[in-house]
Amino acid sequence: DDQVSIQTMLGSKNVQEIRAEVEEWEQKLSYISDVIDDWLSCQRQWMYLENIFSAEDIIKQLPNESKQFQKVDRFWKDVMAKTHRNPSILDTCASEGLLKRFQANNKMLDEIQKCLEDYLETKRAAFPRFYFLSNDELLQILSQTRNPQAVQPHLRKCFDNMSSIVFTGEKNSKAIIAMISADGERVDFSRTVMAEGPVEFWLTEIEKMMVKSLYDKCKHSYEVYPDNALERREWFFSHPAQLILII
Repeated sequence: DDQVSIQTMLGSKNVQEIRAEVEEWEQKLSYISDVIDDWLSCQRQWMYLENIFSAEDIIKQLPNESKQFQKVDRFWKDVMAKTHRNPSILDTCASEGLLKRFQANNKMLDEIQKCLEDYLETKRAAFPRFYFLSNDELLQILSQTRNPQAVQPHLRKCFDNMSSIVFTGEKNSKAIIAMISADGERVDFSRTVMAEGPVEFWLTEIEKMMVKSLYDKCKHSYEVYPDNALERREWFFSHPAQLILII
């Protein structure tokens, strides 16, 4: 609004005596507008990335990007602290080189964002079912790699009709022994899968074990299929529904 008012004043025939002052204010307001635009851009990216790079696992997996973000973080907090002490926009923008500093830090944030997206792409390439998850959902998993339970809320998106995986009863167990469908049906794995190493690796092992376990159970279900109708009823409730439909 102030810039519109300045433009209106410059278009007036009565501005001649104060034209120099009005033009000076036009330049000031234009500069302030540019600063605010870059300020808001920096704020948006900082708020998004701050949550990501506060996770120890992400810091370990992306050490270079983490160091870059720490530089931006120091700049951002320094600017905000000074602005808190003196909230005058004119005084703040009078700080030498503020716009260039915002532009430099925004460029750094763009580079960090690009590296982060490339990193997520490598994870999706290793385990394609991660493509079913948004960046934020995938980051929730990757930021808690030492906690295998972190994958539980996202299994429905990765595997059709899969509700959860079952760990052994020990505290902080990493041994996965079964899967639960959305209907509550449990299928025990033929072999225990250990949730160790990169998450995309052991999720791939789970995917393989799902196939093997169903194959083994299908073979067993066929071998024990009874001819007697009464025994068949018991057989019916003793095997996974998917295998019953096949046999």
